[in-house]
Amino acid sequence: MKHRTLYAVAAAAVLTCTAGCTTPYRNGQVCKARMVDTYPASEPRLSYDPPRVAYQGTRVVVEGSYTKKIPPTGVTPIKTTTLQVQAAVECTFEGSSLKTFQWLTPADLAAKYPLKPDTSDTE
Repeated sequence: MKHRTLYAVAAAAVLTCTAGCTTPYRNGQVCKARMVDTYPASEPRLSYDPPRVAYQGTRVVVEGSYTKKIPPTGVTPIKTTTLQVQAAVECTFEGSSLKTFQWLTPADLAAKYPLKPDTSDTE
């Protein structure tokens, strides 16, 4: 009987200690999902890196890139060149709720999705 109690207490302690460790992971996944949702379907396919989480999950940066084709200039038929374009978003969280979201790069998405904090709570 004593062993069951010991195992129950140990399991409860482990679950309590690791409960806060999942918040940064979840925040990173939420930010990555928001990046994918706001990325225009008309643009080339976006490849992204794993989210980078700082300050116990309160700030998340997701970086990625896409390949853009640059048509040849002039009248001579030259091979189309490609260019890697960097893309990045930044999210801030309060606990597990998204507070701000903004595109950092490319410039056209940064202008479309600037940093706008949620001001619905402040009245």
